[in-house]
Amino acid sequence: MSGTKDHSPEPRPLRDRVTAPTSVALPSAGDGLAWRPATAADIGLILDLRRAAGEVDHPRWLVTRDELEEEFKKEDFHPERDTVIAVDAAGRAVAYGSAAAPSSRETIVWIDLDGTVAPDRRGEGIGSALLAWQEARGLQHFAACDSALPGWLVSGADEKAASTIGFLEAHGYERARWWLELERDLAEPVAEAPTAPGVRLVSYGPRWQERARDAFNDSFRDHWGTQPVTVAEWAAGDRLEAFRPDLSVIAVTSVAPDATAASGTSDASGDERVVGFCFVDVAKDEWPLRGGPFGYITAVGVRRDARGQGLARTLLAHALRSLRAEGLDKAVLDVDAENPSGALGLYQSLGFTVGDRAVSLVKRF
Repeated sequence: MSGTKDHSPEPRPLRDRVTAPTSVALPSAGDGLAWRPATAADIGLILDLRRAAGEVDHPRWLVTRDELEEEFKKEDFHPERDTVIAVDAAGRAVAYGSAAAPSSRETIVWIDLDGTVAPDRRGEGIGSALLAWQEARGLQHFAACDSALPGWLVSGADEKAASTIGFLEAHGYERARWWLELERDLAEPVAEAPTAPGVRLVSYGPRWQERARDAFNDSFRDHWGTQPVTVAEWAAGDRLEAFRPDLSVIAVTSVAPDATAASGTSDASGDERVVGFCFVDVAKDEWPLRGGPFGYITAVGVRRDARGQGLARTLLAHALRSLRAEGLDKAVLDVDAENPSGALGLYQSLGFTVGDRAVSLVKRF
């Protein structure tokens, strides 16, 4: 070693790297529209708007009411400051947007820009005005952050929504990550996969909630953009109507008695640790969009210190057999096209084929 000191300047806090407005004026674009912050009472209007836009922007999946309800109940989501809605004279929502601060920030301060404009009102400048409002609110979130982490304004679009992608790129967003949607015909046989020694598979349930969350955060810690899921966020996901804990499976293994004592757990499963998981949703409202009944595998993961034993394959095979026994025709999942764990190859080896693609677009600070 030369002993030469690194004289690179320390990263500045995010608040010092951005210029944010002290207040954000409501948009005024669009004839006959009244713009205001949204409230939980607007969820029905927002859902109608999202469903209508979805027929054009992402025709194979739906936004659900309970997803919106959970979003509006989040402790760190403030609709009076973080949302805006435009309503026409007939009382229909024509545009809706939000810019919410993240619940956790370990490697990135990620501000999700969720914006929608009714298809029949596009081309009037409403989308540009909405995005300008979202960005200004996002900058305010950055200006309140004393961390030196990168700041990201993030949006996304289905590959087929070329106009949306072009619109975001024209406003300075870069294509940062592609996501692949995969399908598998459940009529095809599913090969048995052996369980690793000392590991047992059990259905997910409330007693496993915190240990499963910890396993999820560990297994996705090295994935692009992922920040730790909080206790409240995890509980919100468990409350969604589509979630099927009975079809979801976790891999558990024994832990040392001293580790059990340190964790403070006292239930009958307290001496076991979750090392892997495969979670499943079944959203019947989406079945017509794919021509039949299917289950959606929302997440598959294995703790980093438990990899290399084939657990992901075992968990997936178990879930696929459960979905078929449920009478479903297909299994669907999404994967990061550049997943560092080699997940795409695993899914393809189990019979999944690539269908739709979507992209995340980012403006970095």
